[in-house]
Amino acid sequence: MKDFLIISAFLIFGINAFAGEIKGKITGEDGSPIPNVNIILLGTKYGTSSDLDGNFILKDIPPAKYKLQASAIGYETKVIEINLLQEKRVEIKIVLKQVAVEIQSVIVSASKIQSQEDTRTSLINIEPRSAKILPGAGEDVLRTLQALPGVSSINDFSSQLIIRGSGPDQNLIIFDDVEVFNPYRLYGAISMFNPETVEDINLITGGFPARYGDRLSAVLEVTNRDGIRNKFFSGNVNVNLTNANVVIEGKNPFGINGSWIFNSRRTYYDLLLEPFVKKAGLIKGDFSFPNFYDFQFKTSLFPSAGHKISFTAVHSRDGVSLITNGKRVSPDSIGINDQSYNSVYGISYQYASESFSNKLILSYYNNNGETNFDSKFLDPTLNREDFNGNISDTLRPFLLNFSFNSLFDFRKYSIEDRLFFYSGKSNFELGAGLDVMTTEIKFDLQIDPQLRAILNSFSNFRSILEKFKSNLNYWRFRTYVQSNLPVFSSDKIFISPGLRFDYYDILKKYYISPRIGLSFPLNDITTIRAFYGHFYQSPGYEKLRDQNVLYDFSRKYTDDLQAEKAIHYILSFERFLTPQWQFKSEVYLKDFRNLIVPLKVKGTQFVTQQILGKDPRYLSSWTEPVAIQADSATAIPVNNSNGKSYGWEIFLAKINKGSNDRIDGWISYSLSFSTREEMGKVIPFRFEQRHNFNFVMNYKFTESIELGLRWNYSSGLPYTEPVGIKPRIIMKDKDGDGTPETPEIATKFNLNPNAPKEVLFNIDYGIDPNFYNARRPDYHRLDLRLSYYTNFWKLNWLFYLDVINVYNRKNVVGYDYYIDDNLNLKRRETYQLPIFPTIGVSVRF
Repeated sequence: MKDFLIISAFLIFGINAFAGEIKGKITGEDGSPIPNVNIILLGTKYGTSSDLDGNFILKDIPPAKYKLQASAIGYETKVIEINLLQEKRVEIKIVLKQVAVEIQSVIVSASKIQSQEDTRTSLINIEPRSAKILPGAGEDVLRTLQALPGVSSINDFSSQLIIRGSGPDQNLIIFDDVEVFNPYRLYGAISMFNPETVEDINLITGGFPARYGDRLSAVLEVTNRDGIRNKFFSGNVNVNLTNANVVIEGKNPFGINGSWIFNSRRTYYDLLLEPFVKKAGLIKGDFSFPNFYDFQFKTSLFPSAGHKISFTAVHSRDGVSLITNGKRVSPDSIGINDQSYNSVYGISYQYASESFSNKLILSYYNNNGETNFDSKFLDPTLNREDFNGNISDTLRPFLLNFSFNSLFDFRKYSIEDRLFFYSGKSNFELGAGLDVMTTEIKFDLQIDPQLRAILNSFSNFRSILEKFKSNLNYWRFRTYVQSNLPVFSSDKIFISPGLRFDYYDILKKYYISPRIGLSFPLNDITTIRAFYGHFYQSPGYEKLRDQNVLYDFSRKYTDDLQAEKAIHYILSFERFLTPQWQFKSEVYLKDFRNLIVPLKVKGTQFVTQQILGKDPRYLSSWTEPVAIQADSATAIPVNNSNGKSYGWEIFLAKINKGSNDRIDGWISYSLSFSTREEMGKVIPFRFEQRHNFNFVMNYKFTESIELGLRWNYSSGLPYTEPVGIKPRIIMKDKDGDGTPETPEIATKFNLNPNAPKEVLFNIDYGIDPNFYNARRPDYHRLDLRLSYYTNFWKLNWLFYLDVINVYNRKNVVGYDYYIDDNLNLKRRETYQLPIFPTIGVSVRF
């Protein structure tokens, strides 16, 4: 036994006594630090990335000779020979030469190497260029993230992220150090992030450190790269069937040390497709395809060694207009004019030395828009196929009116400062920030009485506001401290304690959030990480874009309101199966408390009973409507809900790709459960997706030809299945005072006054416990992308064919319900994207 202990101690401690360490700093030719550089010891599983100040460290490296590779987008890859046979510790400085971003040499990698000292769980750092070539992602960052573990989408038409069973409103999204409320373009179809200019994409799907707050679920931080500094002008143009993307960049003029980069995107559905479909007779009337444009500009200055000043500007517009005319085949008519704008302006100053760095950020963000909408549409309880082609005058009794006008304007002014201290293997971070927000929201809603009766089938609609106006100003203050420390004098175990203080002016309350992470390497290729922490999220109109719920945050309703809270528990296991393939598995639990929901009050609902033995189609077969007590949702916010999200994820990815490798990609699977509890009733959360599987592969046939593949399978989202039909009851103004007060069963229009009155029916969705009582069919889709790289006219070219939904799977996005002539409840499926090919070309000059 004694001999066994001695041998074990030698194996555990003795081998490490001979282990080496490589410490270094990455800079550009001007001496400025380069963050997020991939550091790999070729042919091994050892690797890391440089931090904000360009520093990196590789520890516990067995004695041997190695080739260290340093690579980053926009820089020339460098390989250095390292000899740990002669020295136990090696310190190096690597200077990278800036080059134009190549169209070729794209690596499809779902994650960069995470140092064993890094205690962050649930961290996914993807290669930005992966967002450009992932099949079916539309060259969009958010859609690329939907192929990763724990992340899914609402449907094919939205780039919003559903992360571990939480809604999009619980995700914090940061762009170049600025929090943005609406990162979407083209009404959610794509995001504001341009993969041609993005430098770093960090997604933390849970357990994020104390630097981040005011969200309950996840953090996405995207950083744009600096422009090139080795020539005055370079550019790239990418054009496909739906949009164009132009990037130009270069070093600053007049000998000013630094660079600039400008990019602009625009869809041209309205310029190319719209005239075509009108001429072909596919669309009648005055119609404008949804369209958007945006531009982004960034310039960086390096006044002296260790100092950096950056300025970022972003502006975008989304728009659509539509007026249908009398020659249409469909009975519906719509008039809409919508414009929305986003602006981001930020300036930062950064200083870095060997032991200290500081970053000061000033920013302004604005999201505003206005919508005018007017419509007449067929009663949704009728089968619209029976009415196509009818003359508009004959349809009038069956058409319902719905219109609204809305306006919103959200502005945020922010200042933030972060201090970093480095001491040996420990680091400390302190920070504070202030956000001042001005919000304006206004809308006016007009609803047809018949339509109101239909919508009253939903308890969440019965007390909805029809006119609302608010001008509300409030601010948020935060300060935090966090660190990363070795436990005792150990080089193996690291902890990251953190503490955050938030004050929410909208609530007049403060909150303290403790958090702690742990990293415990079992050996050089296996790491266990754990996390525990508290998170809070304040209410606010700026979060409306992702919530799709309107609350009245007047002072009288927020006095007793609390911030929403979540407690995260996470355990992670990571192991390199080979020097190239990494396996990761995580289990998590999110305990939600004080979730904000609309206040439900006791209201009145009118019901009627069928008289036995009579034909239910006729008015005489039903009793007079009587009032019963029923819950009605209001716009008043209350903390009346709790919930849980928990699950298990596995992830197998190729991290290190050799120059001769032909295959790379990843496989991921997520098992997730998410529920909400309100007034003692537990129901599935509307974004609960039990199973989600992704297979991503890129195969390189030759130096010029590559084929990418993504196959996704996911189980169906919950929805509410109707329980039957019921007579429509509307309110009539019989005393002439202008206020409807008398319930009456609605009947069909008939020119013959002596004919029996036929009842109009509504679809009955039941009461609240019936919510989300069914699930849509399973979803699956195969996407392919074929890329061809070539050079001619002294330019680098990329030609590609991208095909979405190759086998044309009819994935259900929802159901339209109607009542046939025999009073049977019928439904019609509505589908997501069909097979959709796109061709495009990209050229760098």
